[in-house]
Amino acid sequence: MINRLEELAHKLLSYIDSEHEIYLYPHTSIDGDALGSTLAMLVALRKAGVKARFLYDEVIPGKYDYMEGLALIEPYPDRIDSCITRQSLALLIDCSEPSRTGRRQQLLEKAPQIAVADHHISEGHSGYLRFIDPGAAAAGEIVYDLIVLMEKITGRDLMDQQISVMLMTAIISDTGRFTFSNTTQRTFEIAAALMPYGVAIRDIVYQLFDLSSKGRLRLSGHVFSTAEFYLQGKIALALVSQSVMDVCEAQDSDLDGLAAQLRNIEGVEVSFLLRELNNGTIRVNIRSGTGFDAAKFAKSMSGGGHARAAGTTLSNISIQDAGHLMVEKAGEWLF
Repeated sequence: MINRLEELAHKLLSYIDSEHEIYLYPHTSIDGDALGSTLAMLVALRKAGVKARFLYDEVIPGKYDYMEGLALIEPYPDRIDSCITRQSLALLIDCSEPSRTGRRQQLLEKAPQIAVADHHISEGHSGYLRFIDPGAAAAGEIVYDLIVLMEKITGRDLMDQQISVMLMTAIISDTGRFTFSNTTQRTFEIAAALMPYGVAIRDIVYQLFDLSSKGRLRLSGHVFSTAEFYLQGKIALALVSQSVMDVCEAQDSDLDGLAAQLRNIEGVEVSFLLRELNNGTIRVNIRSGTGFDAAKFAKSMSGGGHARAAGTTLSNISIQDAGHLMVEKAGEWLF
């Protein structure tokens, strides 16, 4: 009996030697898991003889420059007529909601068929070929299993050094270099299976976690010196306005990990890092301990994520009012 992941693998491979194309859709504000998983899937599909494309309309953080697959990403076009004609299947990776694909949603929703490979719990929509495994530490684990299945079905060797580096990037990114609570025995088994392809874990960890910038140094100083604490230190809150980003000459990627560092402060159960975007919306990053379910909290505010790491976006509210709202709502959850 074929399972859901095998069904997805067979569906993807049904486009071998076809003129029709599969388009891949990671979420906006791309991270290491979404990027590494999508690029690995893109390369594997092309090696299998499937026409696949990855269109993106945001700046990819420079820390990912070591991945060769970046050269395959195409800019999202202003006119999508030809893409609509050629797109036969849309595959969402590391997300399951079209709204998380930003401007690309207009092309995604024109696809005759939509599939999902994700590890975030979601209500979803009927009619999708969905494979969601909340037990997977990263979407990279799911994509690894898909590629192994594709090798079995086609009899071709698809895994290589390039794909392995991208999958290891995905896994290391979403497990915090194998230290987050989502890390499982399966995570280490997959990592071990990738190692023979010449993956340099130390180099990946350095690029993702250790390499810094002047902007990040300045931004870190601002976040840690202005953070506020509420409810006897159980809640940590930091606000980053667009003007602060400009003064620090920082990029969005310079915020990576700062919410987790706030959460690591003794006594903090949940931390909120709020980032004011150019369009006035507020992006909220949430990190929590075992006594606070970040995913459920984010979902209550139209967001999502994992139990220990989640997020949401707020509109029509100032960053100060958004901060007060987070503290008020979190206080209700903690008591």
